[in-house]
Amino acid sequence: MEYFDVGLLLKICLISIVTVNCNAAAPKEPYQSQIPTQGLYNASDNVVILNVTNFKSSVYEDTKGWLVEFYNSWCGFCFRFAPLWKAFAKDVYGWKDIVAIAAIDCADDDNNPICREYEIMHYPMLKYFSVNAHTSSMGLAMEEYDSINELRYSLINLLENEQQEGRGVSWPNITPYRNYDTTSIWKGVPNTVKYFFLLFEKTDSHLGAEVILDMHKIPTLQIRRVTSENELLCETNKITNFPSLIVFTRNDTQKSLKIRIPTREGTYGTIMQYMISKGENINEQSFTKNRSIETSHKSSTQTSKQLQGTEKSKDIEINDDYLYQLDLENTLKYSISHEIPLHKVINGEKMDALKNYLDVLADYFPLRHGNIFLETIRDIIKKRNDISGEKYSQIIKSTEEEMLPIYSGPPQWIGCKGSKEGYRGYSCGLWTMFHMLTVNFAIEHKDSKHEPRKILETMHGYIKHFFGCADCSEHFVKMAAKNKIFEVSNVNDSILWLWSAHNEVNARLSGDSTEDPKYKKIQYPAAEHCANCKYENGTWNEENILHYLKTKYSYKGINYYGSIDKRKDNNEKMKIRQERLVLNKYVNSKKLGWDFTIFDISICVVLYATSTVILILVCVKFAVKRTYKKKTYVNLLGRV
Repeated sequence: MEYFDVGLLLKICLISIVTVNCNAAAPKEPYQSQIPTQGLYNASDNVVILNVTNFKSSVYEDTKGWLVEFYNSWCGFCFRFAPLWKAFAKDVYGWKDIVAIAAIDCADDDNNPICREYEIMHYPMLKYFSVNAHTSSMGLAMEEYDSINELRYSLINLLENEQQEGRGVSWPNITPYRNYDTTSIWKGVPNTVKYFFLLFEKTDSHLGAEVILDMHKIPTLQIRRVTSENELLCETNKITNFPSLIVFTRNDTQKSLKIRIPTREGTYGTIMQYMISKGENINEQSFTKNRSIETSHKSSTQTSKQLQGTEKSKDIEINDDYLYQLDLENTLKYSISHEIPLHKVINGEKMDALKNYLDVLADYFPLRHGNIFLETIRDIIKKRNDISGEKYSQIIKSTEEEMLPIYSGPPQWIGCKGSKEGYRGYSCGLWTMFHMLTVNFAIEHKDSKHEPRKILETMHGYIKHFFGCADCSEHFVKMAAKNKIFEVSNVNDSILWLWSAHNEVNARLSGDSTEDPKYKKIQYPAAEHCANCKYENGTWNEENILHYLKTKYSYKGINYYGSIDKRKDNNEKMKIRQERLVLNKYVNSKKLGWDFTIFDISICVVLYATSTVILILVCVKFAVKRTYKKKTYVNLLGRV
């Protein structure tokens, strides 16, 4: 074992102190949200917008239930789902005192802790929070259906279950009427109620619950549903067709009402016509009538209004076919600082995927100020078998703050900027970053045969385990298997495999509601950017395509528009930091049998210095005592 060099230790301590002082003196850049976003919803959508400040105070200990969509505003599937969620919220808006329809944007960095805490592993994810839910509740996951009817039926099942378990007692009763006669039908009914309706339906029908909830704010009537399982009551009232409707009055008269259209709207209309015939003046403003029920989100065409908002940055019109540094940096930052930390626990295959990803980034990502930041993160993570998303996030933030500046420009898109917020952005950036990685890996390892799929396998692992758009991730993994990603045999084929896969995705999404109307999904490269990339018969010339891709995505092809090399303005700070980091690497290489870090060594220095001072003080104290005793002894001899 080597002896520890005290002189070197003191130098490291001195440099650490100087660095801390420099960092304290210089104002730190605030940790900004990766991509400013207004989200997919606004106040006019009948959707309650939740965030980190109001989430728990809203959904917990409330007299109503909460059905929350956890979504990501850049996710294509979330984009397509948003019109359906808005239509659904409008459809059940009359139930808002019973259940709130809400949404929280996990693309907002401020909401990251909430989305991680509630284990949001894909987008969109729907969770139902029970009435009077306790803070320990994580919510009940619900399927993301593709029609309003399916969403409404699933919600009704949840509400009925609430009442069967003794919750929601103040709500209108949507559980089946189980008495076998109607002799006690008025028992416990408020005096304001003049008309009592029994709606007979099949056991798997949701019609009764829908009508009960739609009309529950009308004080002069009450509705209960009777299922076909209650055979005795059905037989007593001669019910043979479902649905059927019987109305009772306070003077014990009853009447069968014919439902001409056996739907939610038709049944609602039948009851309303009867009430009006009885001279009841019903204020329709006191409840919500569902006038037009859409059955599928595909019929909704209003998808662009949800994305209107003001841009914080100056509009940039970019038409050139360039690889932009800011697009790469924004992608990197969003990926490692936001998307990965959303996972509550990272272990197993997911941890392996993370290690591979960080390893590739540390080796091949072109951070303008050097890759010590990425190398440090990689070295910390590779020693672990698992890590929580919260701990990982703390490591990223503390390391970034310690090594500022990391990024060379503001968090804005250049080449990947969409015509409106919500288009392109991160998904475009991720494709761009992986194209860049495959190209530069191939350039640096053109003779490499042992790891020709290194970047592709890393990309596959990241998209499978961390990419937030579940629909996109599933499609990519299936496509990768179909196109034999793990059989690619050389680095050039790796570049072409990714190009082909990108075009396949473009073909699938062309004309989709997520497509930016200004930047259509084409088969690229366009002729204007690579005139020789196609033969005369229209087929691709892969040799020329490979040359095009290597030219566009190589390090030499990076365009630094909007990027600032801050080293020119921070020479002294960068010099101190680099000296500290070099020493840190040197100390790590000596290890002494332990895995020391700068912090650990600094603690050792403090303890060493403190121990030395204490030892000196003790020695001085003993020396003083000894001198004092010696003088006393001499005086005593003098007396004798």
